[in-house]
Amino acid sequence: MKTDMKTMEQRLFTPGDGATPPALTGREREEAVLTRCLGDLLGGRAPPHNVVLTGPRGTGKTVLLNWFERACRNYVSDVDVRKLTPDDIPTRDALIEVLAPPSGIAKLVPRKLGVAAVGSVEWAPPAGGMRNLREELTARCRRKPLAVLLDEAHTLDLEVGRALLNASQQVRADAPFLLVLAGTPGLAAHLGAMNASFWSRLGEGRLGIGLLSDAAARAALVEPLAAHDEGIDADALATAVDGSQRYPYFIQLWGEALWERRLATGATQLTIAHATAARPGVTARITDYYEDRYLELDRSGWLAVAERVAAGFQTMPTLTYEQLKPAVAAGLAASADPQQVHTALTALQRLGFVWRPPGQLPPVRYEPGIPSLMAHVLDHAAPSHGEALPETR
Repeated sequence: MKTDMKTMEQRLFTPGDGATPPALTGREREEAVLTRCLGDLLGGRAPPHNVVLTGPRGTGKTVLLNWFERACRNYVSDVDVRKLTPDDIPTRDALIEVLAPPSGIAKLVPRKLGVAAVGSVEWAPPAGGMRNLREELTARCRRKPLAVLLDEAHTLDLEVGRALLNASQQVRADAPFLLVLAGTPGLAAHLGAMNASFWSRLGEGRLGIGLLSDAAARAALVEPLAAHDEGIDADALATAVDGSQRYPYFIQLWGEALWERRLATGATQLTIAHATAARPGVTARITDYYEDRYLELDRSGWLAVAERVAAGFQTMPTLTYEQLKPAVAAGLAASADPQQVHTALTALQRLGFVWRPPGQLPPVRYEPGIPSLMAHVLDHAAPSHGEALPETR
């Protein structure tokens, strides 16, 4: 069967899990912080802090990790980089093997001396408990600077995380090492549970990855189209940006739908007619995304709390901790104590339903993690509640 080459037009926009967008816009501050850390490593120094990227799913944390990994690999002869997930380091022994792999005969230790034959010996891999992660990692980093990038860090085993954070602090005192962690808004509480409180003293290295600015959202659509000699008029652009709510994943959905309209029509200027034609398909995919998140809340046991929190956000776009606590408590049993309220709020942050962007001036406020997901939850809770969700979300 012969393939029609017209159907093999280049993919432009990249809605997906961690796929690099055609234009990485609105993350200049984050790129600058990571670039300064890379500069420290290239200079043979440890950065003054590690880096923690937190934010709801779909905001581009993995994209930034991938961007930084490529930046490090541009200097592969001067710096090592390892990109990991918690599945790669499920135990402390695995952590040591990954970060400080022994080489040659050093990989083996004597197990038992032979009796009949003098000098005969059996060899076995050394147990992780016999090795010193700090010393071995320091020696590795003295030979060549190392950056470790850990995605999905909010799922990291607590014992492994404690060993990693402690080793990081100790190694950076003596050798050029950098640890970059990325995870959902629940990452802060998870790191706190590791009893390594110094993680929070990150200075500029504590970065919140949230919605894009209006200008960055527009640029994320305009720049890739312009690179392919495709224009978009003001009404079509406004429709797409408003429909995306400046959420990076939704921006890519809109970009993909508009690009498909361009391929289907051969137009060199996208108009409001193209945006209107694209809207139903985008809305359906966004609804699927919301429904996945809704079912996740239900399976996790936090749906009743999420409904109360969503109701609390209907009158105010952001809430302080003191304003949020009663909404969380209302979704729990009448006898809920402060610890249960804290646990529930931490769970909603881990799931990205709410989050507290770092770097705020007082009063610190929480905000919805994923645009309009709260309205979707309320529509499930009470189908007659208010008006239907906006078609574009």
